[in-house]
Amino acid sequence: MLNNQPMGLSEVQQTAFAPLVQLLEQELAGMGLHSPAARIQSLPEFTRYYLDVVQLLEAQVAGAAEHSPMSRGEVELMCRSTLSAVNLAEAIAICESFCAMLDPRAGRTGLREEGDSATFYLDSLRPATTTASSLVDITGLFAFQQLFQWLTGVELPLRQVGIGAIQRDDVIAFLKLFRAPVLAGGTRYTLVFDRSALELPVVRSQGDFAEFFAVFPCGVFEFTANSLPQQVAALLHAAIRQSEAVPGQAALAASLGIPLSTFRRHLAAAGTSFREIRERCLRDNAEQLLLRTELAIAEIAAQLGFSDASAFRRAFRQWLGVSPRAWRESTVAAQTAVLTR
Repeated sequence: MLNNQPMGLSEVQQTAFAPLVQLLEQELAGMGLHSPAARIQSLPEFTRYYLDVVQLLEAQVAGAAEHSPMSRGEVELMCRSTLSAVNLAEAIAICESFCAMLDPRAGRTGLREEGDSATFYLDSLRPATTTASSLVDITGLFAFQQLFQWLTGVELPLRQVGIGAIQRDDVIAFLKLFRAPVLAGGTRYTLVFDRSALELPVVRSQGDFAEFFAVFPCGVFEFTANSLPQQVAALLHAAIRQSEAVPGQAALAASLGIPLSTFRRHLAAAGTSFREIRERCLRDNAEQLLLRTELAIAEIAAQLGFSDASAFRRAFRQWLGVSPRAWRESTVAAQTAVLTR
């Protein structure tokens, strides 16, 4: 359990973690399982502990249900698939389709829209619900919340969270986990949020994925803002995908509320620069626009903020060594060949 003064954990973090650790320890003890950690003194240790405990509980729950849970590899593939989405609505639809392919191991997910609210739901399709299976399913719902927030680069504006049919006296642990109002007693596990959030653009790329998934879904436990390079990349991706002018570093520094000199210094300390992040974002979006749209080269150049098509072609050749048109034709042909095998 958490000791009184753990190294690397702030008082705020200890307060947030303690109810969840106590809940997990109680569940392990009730099932006769050994705790994988007696002391937690740092964020990495808590992250590993959390993952280990949930996997222990999931193995027990899945055994009782006579089918295995989703593997870590399958979860990774689902999360990677959502990177192809344009916005949150498409990402949720991809998750729904992926879970349907693994029926019943992945449960069933879906989206309901009503008025100005949207509800993402998770139904685990378990034949019976126990406190342990409920805890595993709540963790699954939490994982979806973290995936959606990471994809869009912003915190999902949750109105309410439903944590299933079991009435719990330990709701405080989940209030701190989701940081939103939590209700028990419903038939499903749900995230209720502003419907407008469905239009949030997916701003992440494949290059961001490894770091995210290494601690998925526990990265949120750090309780810190994204690193500055991640914030800058998210803002640039969002501007491009919403067909807005690509902001410069002075505008970004101002929007983040930090002096331009501090902005540059922090990027340098992170081993990068505004120019490197901007080039990577432009390249990633250029590839997606070439593959997923029928926009002309001049239209893509305009959306990316280039002065004209010639400037875009020169930049693209520097990135990938070929012209945009040649890259589009060769990549589409290669993908078609794979699909028709």
